[in-house]
Amino acid sequence: MNDLRLLANFVAVYRHRSFRAAADELGMGQSSVTKRVQTLENELGLRLFNRTTRTVEPTDSARQLIVAAENTLRTSAAFHEEARLLAGGEMGAIRVGATALAAETLVVGALARLAATHPNLEVEVVVGSSDIYRDLASGECDVAVGDEANFESSSYASALRMERIHTETLVYVHRPDHPAAGAARLARLLAFPLAIPSRYFNENKLFETLATQTDPPAHPSYRLNSLSACLTLAAISNTIALAPLSFVSRATDRTGVAIANFDTGINVSVALVTLAKNTPTPAVRAFGAALSQTG
Repeated sequence: MNDLRLLANFVAVYRHRSFRAAADELGMGQSSVTKRVQTLENELGLRLFNRTTRTVEPTDSARQLIVAAENTLRTSAAFHEEARLLAGGEMGAIRVGATALAAETLVVGALARLAATHPNLEVEVVVGSSDIYRDLASGECDVAVGDEANFESSSYASALRMERIHTETLVYVHRPDHPAAGAARLARLLAFPLAIPSRYFNENKLFETLATQTDPPAHPSYRLNSLSACLTLAAISNTIALAPLSFVSRATDRTGVAIANFDTGINVSVALVTLAKNTPTPAVRAFGAALSQTG
């Protein structure tokens, strides 16, 4: 079958359960829609709809084929959109949903790379959503960058495609003259208030790990949706902060914090997540490539 118009007619009738409504959507006559669906049925050797004078109901065959038909149409649309953008020398625009860890570490590096390789690509990064995977599945963003553990526990995971980008080690940080600096026991360090950058990793798994390290288990006193804020708090108070090693290493001179000599036992894997049913657009692919190189 070479004519995508037949698929478009099939999908429209399936969605509306009506040849007349499908014809209105497609801007053509009802008889033409009927003829194209019949042509498709003949090509496939399958009946797609059970018709009466009052109802149009998809057959079991139609229900099994509808997802493939929709994906084929989306792929064709993505192909033509990519060709249009390339012909015009454009990349379009994307909206990225990101956790705080991803936004303040990998994403900013990706944007710096994109500024050199794709200066006409517009990127909006939205940080702080309570569920970036829900936002992606509902169409509020085009791509998401977040914690792999949170992705695996998400109720939206089955509709999404995940690619691990980078694994990050978390460390304890404090001001250089902290009362617990050089402490021999972790319990001494974690006797002080603990601050974590919230909404950027699976906090349940984090707390499980912390619970095995001290007795009584350490529990964060402060949750801030910003890595920089956590480091600033550690630099100006007796608070101990939990933060990614790469970020702390780059920010040490600016924030004036030191890394405690204790293994947190906590790693966070950051992943690039897209919709499984859609072919990534040129803009999403360019962003993903830049993000992978940053990691």
